[in-house]
Amino acid sequence: MKIRRIYCSDEGRFHNMVFVDGFNVIQAEITDRSDEKKDTHNLGKTLLIHLIDFLMLKQIANKKRFFLTKGGFEGQVFFIELQLNSGSYLVIRRTVDAPSKISFKRSKTALKGFNNNLVWDEEDMALGNAQEYLNGQLHFDIVPKWPYRKSVTYFLRSQNDFRDIFRLDKFSRGADKDWKPFMFDLLGFDGGLIAKKYELESTVENLNKDLETLEIEANVRAGEKDKIKGLIEIKRDEKQSIESQIDRFNFYEKDKSINEDLVDGIDSQIRTLNTRRYNYSYEVSKIEEALAGEIPSVDVGKLKTLFEDVELNFPEHIEKSFRSLLDFNVSVTSERNKILQENLTNLKAELEELDANIAQQEKMKQDALSFLTERDSYSKFKEYQKHLAQLEGNITNLEDRLTMVTRTSEIEERRTAVIAKIAKQRQLTEKAIAQQCHAEIRKVFNRIIGDVLNTNGLISVTMNRAGNVEFAGDIQNPKSLAVTDEAGGATYKKLMCMVFDISILIVYSKASFYRFVYHDGALETVEDRKKMLFIQMVRRVCSEYGLQYIMTLIDSDLPMDETGKVVPFPDDEICLRLHDRNDSGKLFKRSF
Repeated sequence: MKIRRIYCSDEGRFHNMVFVDGFNVIQAEITDRSDEKKDTHNLGKTLLIHLIDFLMLKQIANKKRFFLTKGGFEGQVFFIELQLNSGSYLVIRRTVDAPSKISFKRSKTALKGFNNNLVWDEEDMALGNAQEYLNGQLHFDIVPKWPYRKSVTYFLRSQNDFRDIFRLDKFSRGADKDWKPFMFDLLGFDGGLIAKKYELESTVENLNKDLETLEIEANVRAGEKDKIKGLIEIKRDEKQSIESQIDRFNFYEKDKSINEDLVDGIDSQIRTLNTRRYNYSYEVSKIEEALAGEIPSVDVGKLKTLFEDVELNFPEHIEKSFRSLLDFNVSVTSERNKILQENLTNLKAELEELDANIAQQEKMKQDALSFLTERDSYSKFKEYQKHLAQLEGNITNLEDRLTMVTRTSEIEERRTAVIAKIAKQRQLTEKAIAQQCHAEIRKVFNRIIGDVLNTNGLISVTMNRAGNVEFAGDIQNPKSLAVTDEAGGATYKKLMCMVFDISILIVYSKASFYRFVYHDGALETVEDRKKMLFIQMVRRVCSEYGLQYIMTLIDSDLPMDETGKVVPFPDDEICLRLHDRNDSGKLFKRSF
């Protein structure tokens, strides 16, 4: 896929442009050097890459911040003509006023001029549907399981994207799972391997949170299961013994009918009420104990100071993990306390009602027993029943705890199984890396680095101690093969980013994939000799592999020969000239 033209419905407000095969230069001439950075931005050189991204159906997350939709461009309609790998052409229309409505026009031949009045094959299609439609029209063979929006910005490199070869600026604030599986795929591996690992790790993280919540709320741990089972058996044996002693109680024969009625009626109700009262009392006690407890806290500042005192590095991700854990504990404890306080109020009200009911039943029981036996027998009988109620409450509480422990054990078993799957994914990934699927890309990358920098360039894929895939680009000394620190410099990093993009295009040039790349400010800060070598290399590979290269630069970044004379680009390679003499030289023909 290549870009053929970009234009606007109002030529008085935009410089329409045509792109050719091979080298394309957007050159800005600066006459006022007093504020060079501001002037080049105002010319629109850098904004062009964002316009192309807009026309490639970028989702506008914040319309108040995006330069086209925050005001000043009302009424403008922009178009981009793409040459597809099938040889046909596709025009995309997107308006500033309604950026979520997209229109498409397919054609077997290229446009002749900048035509606004086309008969659209698909008109005002919703953005999401339009992205799917364009994905189908592009029909890429490379990384086909990824939508084109995932890869397009690797071939639209802005200045901020030259900081890292593999990780674009838009991924810098996100997680590795947002870009590493794609990059693994792009280099020829199976990105699903590490995507699955990230998915499993997320599952483990959620299970850990569930376990932590159970331990905080129920105060149980999986290791206590056998201990609780033993306690239940002990309490059940005690209960059986007490019940046997109660059953052996033998009051006067003449009072047998009253005794049976007492045991079967009033006494049964008292036992039930006492069991409920014990359970409620126990729950009140535990809730009050829980509410009185303090939230576990770790002073991260003091911990960090301690690390600094012993001259140890305190990694930022550990500090974030501590703070996330503390925030999680505060959130869980606060919500728990709210629920516990409500339960406490309800339980106390229930206890008051139970106490009144028990007192009434006890009075009825005492009146009945007064006819049965002497006071000592009744007191002993009452003590047995009280003990029995306590035992029944203990057993109920232990059974509840056993249920929670069983749930905790089940979660831990699931976590262990998932961790085993993660280890399996790591082994599969290690085997994949050993197959060197990126060997051809690495070979091309090294060759181009050698042509431009006269040294060796290395792309490597490794696995760190945590089992995560790492990508690296390095410069090597051609004699000692030692990795130098040159790759860490901004200029070398930029050149390596650009060479990486070109290497990808070369390796996949025979497949259906991107056949263009756009580099904003490509020659800034680059030494003149390397500029010349880079330009020569780009011209050669574009001709050899049928690629399209688009570069923006200001005139002060033009290369100079050995005599100090500027080496200009030929007119047929310059698709647009901008200047700061007046608004006519700016991309949008106005200042903003």
